[in-house]
Amino acid sequence: MTRRAPVFRWTIDQATKTRVPIRVGELTQESSRWEFVFDPDYLARGSDAWELDPTGIRTKQCSPFTRVGSVPFPVFCDVALSGWTLDLLKKNASRSAEGEEPWGWWERLVYAPVDGFGALFVGDIQGRPDAIGTIAHALHNLTRDSLTEGPLASSSGAMGGERPKVALHFELEDGRLVPTLLKFALPNERFDSVIAEATALTLAAGLGMQVPFHQVMWFNDVPALAIERFDRQGEDKQLWHCVSAATALDLVPGADVEDPKQNYVRLRSKLKRVEDSRELFERIVLNGAVGNTDDHPWNTSLRQLGPGDWELSPLYDVLPFSERQGVPAFSMDLTKKRPSRAATRANLVAAGRQIAALDEKDVLQRIDRTTTYVRENWRKAFEAHSRPSKEVPVEDWKRVFEHDWIAL
Repeated sequence: MTRRAPVFRWTIDQATKTRVPIRVGELTQESSRWEFVFDPDYLARGSDAWELDPTGIRTKQCSPFTRVGSVPFPVFCDVALSGWTLDLLKKNASRSAEGEEPWGWWERLVYAPVDGFGALFVGDIQGRPDAIGTIAHALHNLTRDSLTEGPLASSSGAMGGERPKVALHFELEDGRLVPTLLKFALPNERFDSVIAEATALTLAAGLGMQVPFHQVMWFNDVPALAIERFDRQGEDKQLWHCVSAATALDLVPGADVEDPKQNYVRLRSKLKRVEDSRELFERIVLNGAVGNTDDHPWNTSLRQLGPGDWELSPLYDVLPFSERQGVPAFSMDLTKKRPSRAATRANLVAAGRQIAALDEKDVLQRIDRTTTYVRENWRKAFEAHSRPSKEVPVEDWKRVFEHDWIAL
């Protein structure tokens, strides 16, 4: 069976400041073969016709792009339904009624909310499940027990990886109604893991990194990390196309965890700005300082500024683990040499040189600065994010934030 759907990209009409979709091409699935072709009218836009990702789908090619396998092009994996939201819509959509075929990647694309990650969406705007209504109902009835009943297995996806997540508009504590990403703890995690993650983001901001506005919100007895979406920002309703680092590295969900493409030096090659390279390395050091090894390529994104111009997006996923033991091992190699995933000073010195052109003295100073700042400031940030709950055991996280995870 051959299935086809148009691919659209949101843009802002400068005259009306409203969001409008433009057609960029067509996606086709035929058995285990995928094809994407740019629309001629889109390519005719000249300098306004931007590529879809930093590595694969470029506007210099007018002929169809093809990919063999059950999984579509990486950039479309980024906008597909995944995890908790996928499970909610499958249960509520008429298509999931008894006797229907299970959802595959095609359904995950054409039934995904049109306001998903970045600027792309697949299929027409009409005829999709009521994602907003379904999610709102689920949030209203959410409890810690009901969250643990959800599936442990979750597809990797953008905007926060595998953790249960939804994208909605919320009024944040500063009074603004903004596009927001809500993230919950996985069923097998401590419920207060999202508070620890909010703490890590606050520490990152204090260290001078780019971090979106974030706060902890409570739904009944369940805390959620609310993060302002970095692909929807500003009073002028700025909208950016974004891709996961996995897409920039040409990786799809289910890729071999030992794939040599999962490499920070290779990711750095997709960035033009020196400040982005420095920040990428600062984030690696922070991950080591808080024991985060969940730094897989779906937990970092790039934001498109123009043709061939991609920047490192603001930080949105740093997960301290309460049960961490031993020297952290990152999910991506730190240097060109493999294996180089252990958070040792030797690996970080080599990474600092290859990623950010830093010498050994500078790297060691950054490590000491980061670890000291985390140790001295984590408690204040954690307690601020814990309110109004009195049941969050702050002391349980002391060993995480005050331990020297980076080995000699």
